[in-house]
Amino acid sequence: MITGTQKATVIRAVIDGSSLSEAARKAGIKSAQANTALKGFCRRFRLPSEVADVRAEPARYLDVLKAFEASPEIALGRDLSERLTMLLQVKTPQEVTPKYVSNIEASQLLACGLTPINVHMIETWLASHGHGLKKAVPKGNKEIEEAKRCISWLHVHGFDVTAPRAQLEHLLSQLSPVPVGSIT
Repeated sequence: MITGTQKATVIRAVIDGSSLSEAARKAGIKSAQANTALKGFCRRFRLPSEVADVRAEPARYLDVLKAFEASPEIALGRDLSERLTMLLQVKTPQEVTPKYVSNIEASQLLACGLTPINVHMIETWLASHGHGLKKAVPKGNKEIEEAKRCISWLHVHGFDVTAPRAQLEHLLSQLSPVPVGSIT
């Protein structure tokens, strides 16, 4: 299945002058999938679906593409978008805007049953719009363990984790008067 982000990458690449095969490479999909993505996008928005049509009126496609990319249903997927709509108690997914979601802490999303992967997807979506989840100290053992797991993951992949380790130790020392052991 082609994600909304991959479709947007294909359309943007074609607008920028790439061939369908080049656009497919940029999106990490096959050429046939890129063709399907272009046709489906154009059908959805009632636009002509040939590469020549896209290149003839790039501004028209770019305007539609911006609205497409801004939709949480596209960036987050229909399931996660619907869950957020329900959790945030709004009427439609279009009300789930980056500005609105940026006022929420990751711990609030986790407490509502979202997974760390879901939270990562939301944070990535927010970052693409110049926002982020509200910053907060990890709450509870589950979040502390997740932070430690992330630091370990970065470490085993060769990243310098000196600063994140020190920052987590500092944050944890503020939460508890009991000395915190070395974080691995």
